[in-house]
Amino acid sequence: MINTSYKELLAPLPVSLLCKNMENGEVYANPACLSMFGAERQADTFGNSLVFYDVQSRQPLTAEQHPFSLCNGQDTLHLEVRVKSNFKNLNCRIEGKKVTFDGQPWVVLHVHSLQDNDITGTQTTYSSMANHLAFSRLLSGISSQLINVKTEHLDELIEKSLGAFGEFCGVDRCYLFQFSDDKTSMNNTHEWVAPGVLPYKDDLQNVSSNDLPYFDNTIKTKNVFKIDNVDDLPDEAALEKEEFKRERIKSVLCVAVHINDKLFGFIGCDIIGSPYSWREHDVRYLKLIGEMLSNTLESVTNRVSLQQVTTALEKANEQLAHQANFDGLTGIANRRQFDKSLEKALKRGTRDGKYISLLMVDVDHFKHFNDSFGHSAGDVALQKVAKALDSCCKRTDDLAARYGGEEFCIILPNTNQEQSLSVAQEVMRAMAALNISFEPSLGEGILSVSIGKATLKCDASITNAQLIDLADKALYRAKKDGRNCIASA
Repeated sequence: MINTSYKELLAPLPVSLLCKNMENGEVYANPACLSMFGAERQADTFGNSLVFYDVQSRQPLTAEQHPFSLCNGQDTLHLEVRVKSNFKNLNCRIEGKKVTFDGQPWVVLHVHSLQDNDITGTQTTYSSMANHLAFSRLLSGISSQLINVKTEHLDELIEKSLGAFGEFCGVDRCYLFQFSDDKTSMNNTHEWVAPGVLPYKDDLQNVSSNDLPYFDNTIKTKNVFKIDNVDDLPDEAALEKEEFKRERIKSVLCVAVHINDKLFGFIGCDIIGSPYSWREHDVRYLKLIGEMLSNTLESVTNRVSLQQVTTALEKANEQLAHQANFDGLTGIANRRQFDKSLEKALKRGTRDGKYISLLMVDVDHFKHFNDSFGHSAGDVALQKVAKALDSCCKRTDDLAARYGGEEFCIILPNTNQEQSLSVAQEVMRAMAALNISFEPSLGEGILSVSIGKATLKCDASITNAQLIDLADKALYRAKKDGRNCIASA
């Protein structure tokens, strides 16, 4: 056992000391240290239950990296760590030194808490002001990152913000919950945990309000849920007490988060192992973080909503533009689009000194076809004809359009007489390949078309109407010649 005189020497000291005999491995924590961690009733086992974590890597310090081992290998030690105990977990600064007592080697660690959660009534005005200033700097740093955050980085930054707040306050967990639209359930959307603390985010999904009725009512009506000691919860909070004990929560603080004046969820933090008396500024700090996240979420939500509206409008405009320029039955360009495209092609051809050709295509005896097979069959036939004509437009500026009824046009910019004849012949072959049975047709018992074509050298004096009139007259001759043929202007 430890030398009684050594224990008596350390016991009355007002500083938190953790000592280890490097020969027999025995660890002793003085009363101040036990009090700081709330472990007075288990003094004998407290020292050996401690786990030290590196604050940067969040990994446990073991073997040669353990504070006792580090200090044993050097004269003095200065280290910042997260200390996990079976009671309270604290961010601490450790100052260590090797000493010899009664001929035995000892390592003595002076353990300073880096947050004031363990200070009961001794906090000075200066330390309180310093704490508030430090929090203001923290808030400013988080705010600068949250301003104009991109949607894809939002989740990462929220958890980073929760972590910064959690480390500053020295709590074990910090989290954000979102209520369902009907407010009957909640999801843990973001969570930060201190090193060595078990996360519960995956477990806390689709939690029914009926599972935590006392909490649900309190957070929705009072906007704050503050419990210093879970053991002191009233009888009606039996379900809450059971859940908190499952997560080893001893003290919990949550505040509601609103977006666009509607309840969104809540932000919270908790301490495991030992009770803690939440102070006024603890609540205020958490509210400020909650309001900051609320403003960010509101901004992102509004931004996303605006983007959704913009996208919907763009899609609606595209649909309107398509409806305005394309035929509803056949899917190819309509008369309106045909007129605009022809005028544009004439202007471009005039500027470049090129030829332009126009094919007017009429389905032979289509009225008879409709009377024989019905309008539904007629619509299907027109759709097939339109697709065949469109397939004959090989260049990006060629355009097949429904001119009206069973009449179609093909605009062929930069196309001379010989080239336009080649396209017209391809149209005839495409129609034959459709093989739409129709006995009255002259095309060997299948539905056929007549084509009139016109070709002109583009000139500023040429109008849409003139070129259309030429092609229309050629189409009239093709019909007069017996249909199922091509005629040129």
